[in-house]
Amino acid sequence: MISRPTENWRPLGVHSDAFLERVDQALHAFETELGTLDVTSDQAVMAAVEHVVVALNEVDGTDGGGFDTVDREELCDYIDHAVTAAGVDVEALARRQGFDPSALTDRWRDW
Repeated sequence: MISRPTENWRPLGVHSDAFLERVDQALHAFETELGTLDVTSDQAVMAAVEHVVVALNEVDGTDGGGFDTVDREELCDYIDHAVTAAGVDVEALARRQGFDPSALTDRWRDW
């Protein structure tokens, strides 16, 4: 699995440990879900993306932390790379689902 953005954020000391732990929990659940789903099912893949984005929505702004522009970009890149690493062609998925590949998380993202 690719490295989580929190691995880069932790040494910077910008976010609290509690905030980083909540982000890690959301990303761990996403990784687990990706490992068990049928990657040939667009519905299952999109559901996994929705789950992690909604979980991250709930984390944003808590425990004295929040996602800035760089954090948001790193999270979106992480989600895209994790889905790709699971065996999904994100560009083909996006075409089938009718959205731009760079907008994988946009449907649910508040951050």
